[in-house]
Amino acid sequence: MDNEKEMSGRENQSELFKRYHAALRVRVGDAKYVSWFKDLGLEDYNEECVTLSTGSEAKRDMLDHRFFPVLEETWRKEVGPFQKMRLTVLKTKLSEYAARIDAQEERRAAAPEAATPAAKARQKDGKEAASFEGLATGLDPRRTFDAFAVHSSNRIAWAAAQEALSEGRARELIYFYGPSGVGKTHLLQASAHAWSQAQGRGEAGYVTYNNLSNACVSAVWSNSTAALHKALLSFGFLGFDDIHFLNGKNRTQEELLIVIDAALDSGKQVVIAGELPPAKLAEAGLNQRLADRLAGGICAPIHPGDEALRLAVLKKRVEQSPAACRISDEALAYIARTFTQSTRETIGALNQLLLMYGSEEIVVDLDEAKSVLKSRLDDRRRAATVDDAIAAGAEAFGLKLEDMTGRSQPQRIVRARHAVVWCAREVLKESFPRIGKALKRDHTTVMSSYRRAQALIERDKAFQDGVKRIREALEG
Repeated sequence: MDNEKEMSGRENQSELFKRYHAALRVRVGDAKYVSWFKDLGLEDYNEECVTLSTGSEAKRDMLDHRFFPVLEETWRKEVGPFQKMRLTVLKTKLSEYAARIDAQEERRAAAPEAATPAAKARQKDGKEAASFEGLATGLDPRRTFDAFAVHSSNRIAWAAAQEALSEGRARELIYFYGPSGVGKTHLLQASAHAWSQAQGRGEAGYVTYNNLSNACVSAVWSNSTAALHKALLSFGFLGFDDIHFLNGKNRTQEELLIVIDAALDSGKQVVIAGELPPAKLAEAGLNQRLADRLAGGICAPIHPGDEALRLAVLKKRVEQSPAACRISDEALAYIARTFTQSTRETIGALNQLLLMYGSEEIVVDLDEAKSVLKSRLDDRRRAATVDDAIAAGAEAFGLKLEDMTGRSQPQRIVRARHAVVWCAREVLKESFPRIGKALKRDHTTVMSSYRRAQALIERDKAFQDGVKRIREALEG
């Protein structure tokens, strides 16, 4: 019954998605639709998250940073509410695998009575055995350990990945977790790459949540769960990505638990990535036993990185890029401190420069980078607030957010507050009482801070640099 509901749900989603496409075409016009939206696919949809896919990194970046509000607003209007939308790059094997599942279902629905004797011999209880060829998705050749920037925010996860590759030790389940865009998929695929390159370990299988869910539906429908287990256990290394998106898919979670236990019992390595810590998975709708199983392994958090990490990631990307152009250090530093929503956004900004100048033997300087990336900032810009100024001030002066509003008075913290007050007043045109409320100070203290900032701007180069970075964060 659960499987029938899942299949019926997919049919309803298909009709809704056609309507969504039609609405997008009307909203953006034929030219933009054909260029950027036509190949948009629906990977998964529930009230919590909508996952859309497109055919290339460049298209994903353009949709993410130029048309994302259009995608969200049109979905809410034409389909319904959701909490989060995400964009992925459609993998060829995933597309082929989904097509095979669709073809199987069409054959069952259209002409089950016309099956040949050979086909009937493969059937059990009138259902054709499923094929799980292509269950694992191909690895991105750019996601290797060499291209991964190690930082305090991801050092634990890095160490866990090395543990996964160690010889002569009992295999432990490893779980990477952290918010979107911090490098979980990169580290998971880098581990799979390294495993595959070692001799005598067997193949590495990287399995997306969508592939796993589709395979499980197909296996249960055709009484082929044992074949699914066998296909998964043929790999020496099993990596499962975006585990949190399996919420509500109870049978898929049950089959995953069976495979995890069997894989570890036979000395295979299992690495899983998701957004939530184990304690939060059950609250989000995942099987309590699966959440407990992850908690019992090596749990490795990955936190959002700071500007230093984003700059290190950009430099590694440039080193590995075949582009003829060179991006100046000033331009890379600008990208690292301006595009801060996630590491993925930072890389997307760099990709836009490489897309524009990749074939030219030129140096892309700071002014050129600002000119090219202005449209990205314009499209995502919202009205900045005093809270944004406080956050930017903390990063500009290397402080924690709570330092800015706390009672501590060391000179370095006080100077950062002066800079925030000046920017909130001059850039955001906020009143002293509103600035004081955000900083948990009275307005007379804020007025005094503003006067101190004016004096520091005249003579202090380090203070000037801090103010400049806050302004860039607020103004884009």
